[in-house]
Amino acid sequence: MNFGEQLKEIRTSKGFTQIELSEKSGIALRTVQRMERNEGKPSLYSMNAIGEVLGVNLTLLYAPDDETEKRNIMESTDQQLWQIAKSRAKFKRSLSAYALVIPFLWIIWYITMPSEIRWNHLPWPVWPMLGWGLGLGIQYAKAYVIEADSLEQKEYNKLKAKQ
Repeated sequence: MNFGEQLKEIRTSKGFTQIELSEKSGIALRTVQRMERNEGKPSLYSMNAIGEVLGVNLTLLYAPDDETEKRNIMESTDQQLWQIAKSRAKFKRSLSAYALVIPFLWIIWYITMPSEIRWNHLPWPVWPMLGWGLGLGIQYAKAYVIEADSLEQKEYNKLKAKQ
């Protein structure tokens, strides 16, 4: 039984006509008729307004057809892959910049530091090298090791299983 048939059954069991339901919910009669015929996707506002009048939560009854569900899953997967690709490209750009800038800093240090005191203390290029390197390590972990959406996906699956 689809959403429209369920809505019609609930409406008739509560003793409402389409016109009465439209008037009490503040939703246009045409919208109520479309919802009962499964024409288009009803808005959340419309479902909530009609659900209040009927005393049920219509959003629980509404489930998109399998084709829509598959399309949404594919779009979600594509979006996740796009985010992964973006984070990996960002890491590669940062790594390239690191590989260019850090040797340049060491060259500056080597040229500007007098040879007699060059190795008496910790060279200053160590600090940007360590800080930037730590940032690169975190960026690498986010791009290649840690699955950013895994926690969200687990929670979504739990909620989906409860329904």
